[in-house]
Amino acid sequence: MTTSQRRVAAVAALSAVIVLSLAAIIYTEHADATATVTAWQLTHNVLAGATYNAGDVEQVQVRAGDADGNYETAGPQAFAARYATNLSEHDILRNDDLVPAADQSEVAITVVDPPPLEPGDRVDVYATVSSGTQALIGRGMVVEAVDGSALTVLVSSRDEASWVSIAAASVGLHVARTTVGSGAGEAPLSASDAIRILCGASCTGLETAPTPSP
Repeated sequence: MTTSQRRVAAVAALSAVIVLSLAAIIYTEHADATATVTAWQLTHNVLAGATYNAGDVEQVQVRAGDADGNYETAGPQAFAARYATNLSEHDILRNDDLVPAADQSEVAITVVDPPPLEPGDRVDVYATVSSGTQALIGRGMVVEAVDGSALTVLVSSRDEASWVSIAAASVGLHVARTTVGSGAGEAPLSASDAIRILCGASCTGLETAPTPSP
């Protein structure tokens, strides 16, 4: 084979490699563009705390993308869970939309003068401790059932014993509807401390009047 023939053969081989590489790239891009993953879509609205069940969802194929790893692929029969938040019809479930059922417990508590509440609402729970001080003991808790001042709330399973003890001890409990982004304080507050905070600088140095004896 002459030098000229070898050059022609080399060019042909290089061209073939380039064509094959381009074909592989085009095929991969097409496959990525048409690839789908199996996910679960809600057929109606659901409330936070409700049980994940087959009557709520239907299986759908969604286009794969950067976020496909976040879709919940386990169906209700394979994954015992509750909804972590209120969701709407046609929402496609993602991993953080569900909480394993084993991670939560239902606890019944009685609260003083609750605001209007419905299942699926979230509340912050305050306990009355010494001298009327209010301590925040639960934040963003899902309300599962409401019957007047009796609430059923979902608590972390690891805290179940503590919440049952509080409920059994008839500790005075108050609730406030959770506001997204609210900065409810962690430190317990007495009535005097709370009044000073709400009143501001104009109440500096003031002493609150004692609560009259009944």
